[in-house]
Amino acid sequence: MRGWLLGLVLSPLLGALAQPVPNTPPPDFPPQVFEIARELRCPVCQGESAAESNAGIALEMRRIIAEQLEQGKSPAEIKQFFVERYGDWILFEPPARGLTLWVWLSPLLGLLLLGYGLWRHQARAKALAQAQAEGVSEEEIARLEAELDRR
Repeated sequence: MRGWLLGLVLSPLLGALAQPVPNTPPPDFPPQVFEIARELRCPVCQGESAAESNAGIALEMRRIIAEQLEQGKSPAEIKQFFVERYGDWILFEPPARGLTLWVWLSPLLGLLLLGYGLWRHQARAKALAQAQAEGVSEEEIARLEAELDRR
């Protein structure tokens, strides 16, 4: 029993110790390579940038970035190089146009619909409370609710 308890207590600590060290540039790549690679998605990894991933394609992407920096290309030109080959998907923050525009705007649209629904609910509750306070019959309340539902 003590062994189990000790294992339960120590397992999160051992997990924390096993975490990899944050990605620091190796001596053969300048830091700017990793700055650009952080903005590019690894094509084979789930949710990792090309700077974080150790997949072969991510290593190759960093090598290509380093080569293009040596050729004097700007970070924007390098990112455009990858966009031409992979599409906007390769960017961690794709531009807001086309389908991605809907992805960016959908939370706002959802909030607007939620606000409208709450406003309608409050109006209906207020009308019902007002009608009950005035001693209106049940038939009149039902007619008012039906009219509010039509709007």
